[in-house]
Amino acid sequence: MHWDARELPLELFETRIVRLRKELALAGLNGLIIYTNNVRPSAVHYLTGFTPYWSEGLLLLPIRDRPVFATALSNRVADWIRSNDPVSEVISTPRPGTLLGERLAGDVSANQIGILEIDAMPCELFDDLSAAAPDILWVDASTQFATARSGIDTAEQRMLARADALAVAAFDQVDIEQSLDAGALAALIEKHVRLAGAEEIYLAVAPDLTADHRLNRVSKPAKLTERFAMRASIAYKGSWIRRTRTFAKDSSVARANAWFEGLVQAIKPNKPFAEQIATQLTMLPGARINSWAVEACTGSYPLSVVASSSASRGFEPLAVGGGVITIILLLNEGPWIGSAPFIVDGHSFTTGRM
Repeated sequence: MHWDARELPLELFETRIVRLRKELALAGLNGLIIYTNNVRPSAVHYLTGFTPYWSEGLLLLPIRDRPVFATALSNRVADWIRSNDPVSEVISTPRPGTLLGERLAGDVSANQIGILEIDAMPCELFDDLSAAAPDILWVDASTQFATARSGIDTAEQRMLARADALAVAAFDQVDIEQSLDAGALAALIEKHVRLAGAEEIYLAVAPDLTADHRLNRVSKPAKLTERFAMRASIAYKGSWIRRTRTFAKDSSVARANAWFEGLVQAIKPNKPFAEQIATQLTMLPGARINSWAVEACTGSYPLSVVASSSASRGFEPLAVGGGVITIILLLNEGPWIGSAPFIVDGHSFTTGRM
C-alpha cells in the first residue's frame, strides 16, 4: 500500500497529466475536480498514485499549476498521503469543497471548471464548491477524462499483468478433489493473493453452478458441488483486474478454458464485441452464449460496464485500451463462467492457463 517510484515513476504521472490537460484545454476548461473514496479511487490514483483507503477527498487539477489534493483525513496521516502522492500539494481540511472553491475563486483565469462524473459528486461537497466559488461554471468533464484515460501505458500494463498473475496463481491452488467448503477455499485464495502483494481482493463464489450461476460473497459455510465457479477482483498498485474460473471434473471445462483464452488474445480494436464473440464461438461446438459483458476503467470506479449482451454502453467497440471480459456459456455438461483482462492497443499479456 505504498507508492514505489520503480513501478510508477513520477514522469508517468506527469505524462498522464499533460495528456489530460490537453483534453481540458480543447474543451475550454480551466481545470478539473475529481472526487475519490475507497470505492471510487481510480481516477485520482491514475493521476497521483494515491488510493484513499479510509476516507474521501477532492483533487483539483488546474490547467497549469500543481494539483491540490484536499482530504478530510486528519493531519496525522498527511505525511503518509504525501509519501504516496508525489504529484500534489496535500491539505487536510474538514471542508475540502470549500477549500478548493476558495482557491478557484481567487484565480481570475478560472471561470469554467470540469468535474468528473458531476452527477455522482456528493451534494455536500458540490454545495461547498459552488458556494465558495459562485462565479464558476461547473461542467461535466467525464468525456474529456475518458479520452485522456484511454490507452494503457507500459507501467499500467505491468501492474495489470501482475494483478492477473496473482489471480491465476491463486486459482491454480484449487484442488477440485479436496475443496469442500466455499468459505475455506475463499480464505485460502485471499491469503495467497494478499501475501503476494495485492492491495485488495474481493472474492465471489457460485457454489453450485448448475443450480445457480450467480456469484456472491461468502458469509457463511457453503458446500461446493462438483461444478462451481469463483471470481477474484484484485488490485495491484491501483490497477484492477477480474478473473473468474469454473471448476469441474469433466473435460468441457478445459475445452472452454482454452477457447476463452484464445478469445481474449484475439480481441481486436474497432470491431464490435458481439461480432467477435460470435465468430469465436464457432470454434467451440455445442456451446451457447448465455450472456457477456465488457468492463473498463473510464473514470473513478475501477471497472464499469462499457458493453454487454443486453445493451451496448459507452464507447463500444474499443479503439485502444483494454478491460475485462466476462462470458457465461451454456455447455452440454452445464454452465461455464470465465473472466479475464485484455488489451486492444496492439499489446497483450498472458499470465498462465485458466
